Amino acid sequence: MPSSDDTDAADGSVGRRPLHRAREVLQSSSLVAERGIRSGDRSESAATAADDGAFLRREHDGRSYRLYVPPDYDPTEPIPLVVLLHGCRQTPAAFAAETGMNDIAADEMFLVAYPKQSILENPLRCWNWYDDTDATRGNGELAWLAALTHAVRDEFAVDEDRVYVGGLSAGGSMAARAIVEYPDLFAAAGVHSGAAYDSVGSSFAALSQMQRGNGLDEREAGIEAYEAMEERSRAIPTIVVHGTDDDVVDVANARQLTEGTLRASHRGVGGEAGDVDLEPDRVETGVSGPYEYTRRQYRDGTRTLVVEEWLVDGMGHAWAGGSPDGRFTAPEGPDASRLLWQFVSEYEQSALETAADARWTLPVVGPVSLARWSRLQKKVRAAVSRLSDR
Repeated sequence: MPSSDDTDAADGSVGRRPLHRAREVLQSSSLVAERGIRSGDRSESAATAADDGAFLRREHDGRSYRLYVPPDYDPTEPIPLVVLLHGCRQTPAAFAAETGMNDIAADEMFLVAYPKQSILENPLRCWNWYDDTDATRGNGELAWLAALTHAVRDEFAVDEDRVYVGGLSAGGSMAARAIVEYPDLFAAAGVHSGAAYDSVGSSFAALSQMQRGNGLDEREAGIEAYEAMEERSRAIPTIVVHGTDDDVVDVANARQLTEGTLRASHRGVGGEAGDVDLEPDRVETGVSGPYEYTRRQYRDGTRTLVVEEWLVDGMGHAWAGGSPDGRFTAPEGPDASRLLWQFVSEYEQSALETAADARWTLPVVGPVSLARWSRLQKKVRAAVSRLSDR
């Protein structure tokens, strides 16, 4: 991979460059598309977040990222890792400052890696989530993100059962790809204002998807995600946060992502394609500042909470509950950073894989004894009991 620039300053001049190629049609739209995201004009000192934590500059394979290490980190005690992907025209430092995720990491004791998109790969620092050469397993940017995650795990005391991925806008869209393409690496995901999972393949198709949702119906999208997981298929827990007034990535994407994730997860634990229950198990409404919101929870056949969806009425393309100093955050909205952590932190890789393995066992064993059936039920309950009570 080519070496990227290592500055965390925003590239205000990038948006004025001539964008002639087809890919740059999408990128030029991102000047509008990411107007709900800060350009990264905060100082380095303002971005260092929690007291006594370390916000490190790192590099992997010629490309840079930032890593937050919380206070009192003990290299002998493994802790969770969250990989958080910024939106277009953002930098890791700006994204950390806007989301406040480092403060939560300091309180809850987990690491946060902020990979940085290079202007050499995309002039507006958008993750190329729509391009199969960059966003499929073993390829391009997504392969680099996976390798970076492994590098952090190798260097720091990371609980490999509790590695998570999340992001905003283009970063959220890439996170939706990451949990499908690498379910053996990331236990759960958070997608804020991102596009629904789909291998659209071109910048023109991606722009259409952002505006209208993907071209597949939810059944097809779920099948595509399930098939991408191959033998690694399992439930892919995802929290979805989206504003209903988002005129950049239409809220239709949130609804499609919810249903597609639910369908893929249902198949991933051995369910049949046609018998998935699409009704939420729990619906709550509430108010946060000027915004009303609806929270829906969906469970799979093992009673595991698979999708938690937050639709914030009247909110545009901005990070909910972000820093009040951000020009384009929604600080009075629900605290998306806290919601993301509270959701993903309940999941462990081994428990999800065990639940999937147990469900897949049943169709092929034929008649089973009551004793074996009892042992299998006990195995499933032990794997998912902590999740199913949420």
